[in-house]
Amino acid sequence: MRGTVKRVLTKKVIAYVGIPGFIIFFLFIMIVASVAMILADGSSKNQGPGGIGSCGQLVNVNDRVLGYRETVENELIKQGVSTEFTTCFLAQMMQESGGSPPDVFQASESKYGVIGAIQSAEESIEHAVKRWVEIRQQMENLEVPFSVETLWQTYNFGSGYLNWLVQTSQVHSIDTAFEYSSMWYDKLKDQGIYKCHFPEQKNQACYGDMLYPEHIKRYLIQNQNVDPDMKGDFQFPFAGGISFVVTSDYGHRWGKLHAGIDLVAYRGAPVSSIGDGKVVAANLSESYGNMVTIQHPNGLFTRYAHMDSITVSEGQEVKKGQQIGVQGNTGNSTGTHLHFEVRRGNDFGQGTSFDPRDLLPFPPSQSKN
Repeated sequence: MRGTVKRVLTKKVIAYVGIPGFIIFFLFIMIVASVAMILADGSSKNQGPGGIGSCGQLVNVNDRVLGYRETVENELIKQGVSTEFTTCFLAQMMQESGGSPPDVFQASESKYGVIGAIQSAEESIEHAVKRWVEIRQQMENLEVPFSVETLWQTYNFGSGYLNWLVQTSQVHSIDTAFEYSSMWYDKLKDQGIYKCHFPEQKNQACYGDMLYPEHIKRYLIQNQNVDPDMKGDFQFPFAGGISFVVTSDYGHRWGKLHAGIDLVAYRGAPVSSIGDGKVVAANLSESYGNMVTIQHPNGLFTRYAHMDSITVSEGQEVKKGQQIGVQGNTGNSTGTHLHFEVRRGNDFGQGTSFDPRDLLPFPPSQSKN
């Protein structure tokens, strides 16, 4: 029966458009089908175990969290959310609970107003996805530009954060999160239920987690358009696509020169030499903490400071991308980060340093300092 209908339809098409028109029509259908197959294939490659997804590839995520991948994907499909966000959810789950049931997303307070009411991982996942859907709809209604970072921070602070951003004509950044957290902590600190847990809060921004997106991104390696030979011989000190942000630029700060640029990936992130060279200093400094200085063949010196540990020694030859230490919080440092300098000499004078942005295309700073 189907074959008969197909033959009849084919004859009608030929009769209507003629043989040349039918050939063009047939080729058009074949092209559309081929494009659809390519897109479907590309989409499926991103959805399987270990797939990249829109947030990047998972890293340092335990087996308990990975075990919920299928449950998360099924819930995303059920609520009409693209499964390309699967890695975003799994990284968030790792930050929230490390996959410890039942409330793997710590969503009980959001759903019931009390801690400990959610009784299953499935219920926790269902509500986490529901909150994503609600927040994204709120962003559309308020015409707030979508970003996963903004959504994550709203998930942590509550929907009032988006309303406040609109009211103050701002977009999400580390600075705005700090300002919002400080504002609410000042109002609620007398209740004694909020505490600061890391130095970046400066005993002011203790409402919620002002670095919630950055803490989640510790478990993701994002795709970056990094040319391995950018500027000829150099690359970023966080290699392999490790996601990082700039928290303070080169220039005068607090009445003196900040002779480098501050970068934050996550505590323990591997720090790499930006290019081939020789280690001319690898020591603990009172101000710089664990510090490595590398002399490069073109006469430049690069310095990497405040690391938790050093993996090279003075006199050692290193290659571009070779690990030299890990991001940390040693020396005169107010929070975990990498202080990175570029100099024309192996000293600490103001005259030899210059802006690292003149050497590498770092992303825009997320701080006003």
